[in-house]
Amino acid sequence: MAATKLKRQRVSDTQKTLPNKTCFQTELPDSSSRTAPDNDEDSASHSYSPRSADEFVDEHFIQNVSGVLDAASPLRRSDSIRAKRLAAKVFERLEALISSSPEAQLLGTTKKHGRKYANTVALIEVRQCLSEQNCAYWQLAQRTHTLHSTQINRRFAWGLTVCGTHVRACLFGNDDILASKVMGVATESGRKQFVTLLVNWAMCESQRLGYDSTVRYNGETSQWEIDVWDDESRVTHTYIHERTLFDISSQFGRRTRCFIASAKENSGEQPAPKVLIKDAWAPTEFPDSEVVRDELSNLRTIRDKLGADNALAGTYSHLEAGGVVQQMQTKQKTADDTTGSIFADIDAAVLEDVPARIHRRVATTPVGEQLKSVRSVDELIVVVSDVMAAHTAIVRRCGILHRDLSTNNIMFCRDDDGMVRGLLIDFDNAVLQSDLHDEQRPDQIGTFPYMSIGNLEQSSVKRTALDDWESLIYILVIQEHRDEALGRIKDA
Repeated sequence: MAATKLKRQRVSDTQKTLPNKTCFQTELPDSSSRTAPDNDEDSASHSYSPRSADEFVDEHFIQNVSGVLDAASPLRRSDSIRAKRLAAKVFERLEALISSSPEAQLLGTTKKHGRKYANTVALIEVRQCLSEQNCAYWQLAQRTHTLHSTQINRRFAWGLTVCGTHVRACLFGNDDILASKVMGVATESGRKQFVTLLVNWAMCESQRLGYDSTVRYNGETSQWEIDVWDDESRVTHTYIHERTLFDISSQFGRRTRCFIASAKENSGEQPAPKVLIKDAWAPTEFPDSEVVRDELSNLRTIRDKLGADNALAGTYSHLEAGGVVQQMQTKQKTADDTTGSIFADIDAAVLEDVPARIHRRVATTPVGEQLKSVRSVDELIVVVSDVMAAHTAIVRRCGILHRDLSTNNIMFCRDDDGMVRGLLIDFDNAVLQSDLHDEQRPDQIGTFPYMSIGNLEQSSVKRTALDDWESLIYILVIQEHRDEALGRIKDA
C-alpha cells in the first residue's frame, strides 16, 4: 500500500508513492516481537504498556472482519449504501475492541467524558461516488478538527474515506494530510489490505493511534493528568487539569492549547498553586528570511535574569517547568515527540516539503484573568503600567523583544484585597534583539489589529521596542471603545 500527500491548501491526489514503505504496516506484526503484559499490580491501568494480541484481539476478530469484507465481493462501484454499511460494521467492531481495553478510561472512553467524539478512535466519511473523493477529504478534515478539540490527549488522528467501494486511510499531520492509495473492497487484494490495516490498528500502542501517553485520564480520581517534562532538571512534573483555557483553533500548524492546572503532589495544607500549561507543536526549522524563535529558551533567560527582582514578581510569565514532550516508546524508554517520530516509516520523498515540528509543553505562573475583565479605567491603567514595566525590563536586561502585544497577551491577577497587577504572557514570537540585523528583512508577525504600521506595511526598518509601544496604543483604543459600548467601564 502506498501513500499520497494531500496539501491542506489544496486537497488533491498527487499519487506520490512510498516504495516499500508506508504509514501503515502492510504485514501482521510478528507475535514474537510483541511485549507481553506485565504482572505488576498496576499494569492494567498503565497507559504506557504496549498492547499484546492476547489482550486486545479476541480469537474471532480477524475471521469476523474478514467475513464482513468477503460478503462484499459482489459490490458494484455504485453500491454506496452497502459500502457504507460495510465501513460502519468494521469500524464499530474496531471501536468496541479498543473501548474494551484496560486503557479505555485513559483514552477518554468513559461516561463522564461522553461528549460527542469523546469515544471516537477515528472518523469515517462516506460518499456515494468515486468523483466525490476530494469532498470526502474536506469533510473528514473538518470533523477531525472537532475530534482534536474534544480529546485533549490527541497528538494526531486517523480517518477513513469510503467513496463507492474505494477506501482510503488518512493520517492528519500538522501541515499535511497523508492518504493511502485506494483499497478496493470489491477485490480480494483490497479487502486483504483493509483487514490488515484494521488488525494493526487494533493491536498497536495507543500513541500510534494518535493518543498522547503524557495526558492521562485517571479513573480513580475522575481527573485528567498532564505531564510536563523539564529539560533542565530532567524531572517530570505532573499536574491536574482543571479547565481548558484555549483550544486548538486550526487543524493545521502549531495546534496550541492552554490549560489551567494544579500540581498533583501538594505537601502543604493550602490548595496547590495553579499553573498555565501551554502545549504546542513548534517548527524546528526557519527560512533564512525569518529570525529563529524559541519560547522556552526566552522564558529561561527571563526567569534567570529577573527572578530575584521582587518589584517585577508576578508581572511576567515565570517558567516552572518545560521541555520537549517525552512519548513512551516502551515501558522503560521515552523519546522526543516530533513529527519525525510520527512519520518514521514514511519515505522521505513524500515528506520532502513537510515542515519538521517538535512537541513542547511549558508550565508557567501566575495564572491571570483576561484584560476584558478589568472593572475600571483605573485598573486598566495599573495593568498596562505593570506590563510595560516588565516589557522594558525584559528588553533592557534580557535583550528579548516580545513582538506580539495584544489583548490576549496582556492579563492581570487580582489579590485578596482586590488590587490588580498586570501580567505579560506568551513569548512565542519573542526574539533576541541581537538576532535582528539591519540587512535582514523584518518578519511581519504579531496579532493583526495591534500591529505597528511598519509591521503591517512590512517596512524594511528593523523592529524595536517602539513597535510594541505602538501596539499598546491600539490595545488601549480598542479596549476603551469596546468597553464603552458594553457600558462596563466608566470614567472616574
